[in-house]
Amino acid sequence: MRRVFLAILFAAGCIHGSPAPERDENALRMVAQQERWANQALASRSTPAQLEAIRTSDYNAVGRGRGDLKRLIQAIDRGTWVRNTSADLMAQDPDPELGRTFDRAGRTRAGAVQAADEVARALAEAKGGLTIGDLQPGFDAMRKARASEDRLSRLPPRANGVRLAPSPLPLPRPFVVPAARLVSANPELTRELDRLAPQDAAQVRARLADVDKEKAEPKGSEMPAGVPRLAPPTEDVPPPEPREAEAPSPTLTIGGDAMTLLSKRLPRAITLREDGLFELSYDDASYLVDPRGKLIRKEPPGPR
Repeated sequence: MRRVFLAILFAAGCIHGSPAPERDENALRMVAQQERWANQALASRSTPAQLEAIRTSDYNAVGRGRGDLKRLIQAIDRGTWVRNTSADLMAQDPDPELGRTFDRAGRTRAGAVQAADEVARALAEAKGGLTIGDLQPGFDAMRKARASEDRLSRLPPRANGVRLAPSPLPLPRPFVVPAARLVSANPELTRELDRLAPQDAAQVRARLADVDKEKAEPKGSEMPAGVPRLAPPTEDVPPPEPREAEAPSPTLTIGGDAMTLLSKRLPRAITLREDGLFELSYDDASYLVDPRGKLIRKEPPGPR
């Protein structure tokens, strides 16, 4: 009879007068389930080939990409939930597996954030592949993740003195670039930014100015293979001091800066000047180079 009584005390966790912490089995099962679903979404992320197909507006690829984006955003929320719940359980339960689950959720969430941003960027380049409404849950998920990390950083050590490791969130903020590109390509969607939180809308508008500027800048002509890329010629480059001991060469060596200029476009004329420099005359400017092909200075175009 005595042995039965001791067994009952042990099962109740009352040995030495300190009750064993109760485990919330339902919460533990939910944590495992949410972690499994988040990992499944990350494992099925779009491959580089599928992302390229999305950019070309392939119908099936775009449909798959939209589904991937939704699941990955849910995975971000799941990672945040698992970290919050694991931290709360660890306050009383010293099981080290909870700490490992907490850390894994941070890594899974980081992977989901990166994958979701990649898919959103690809969808932004596809025709009709993305809307601001598609991105809104992503912005909300990132805002909740930041609030969670702020809260976790202020918590005291968990059971057995375990301290919670932070899980930094990426910078610059995900989803801002695809939203800006989407609005830049479709200005009628500008009002849709009002559906976002004010700080998210402000980030998108700030990035939108950069995207519009990039579109307005003309792309430079491609340089031929093997020709070094040099900085554009600058104004007011002082001429070299003349050396009386040697006469200027009447032959222009096609190399250096001269080769770079000639590879871009042919001049109207090449003239040997009295000072020994060669003048490469273009419609917009004249470039003076020495016989070795080195750029000396740039001048306004001369008379035709």
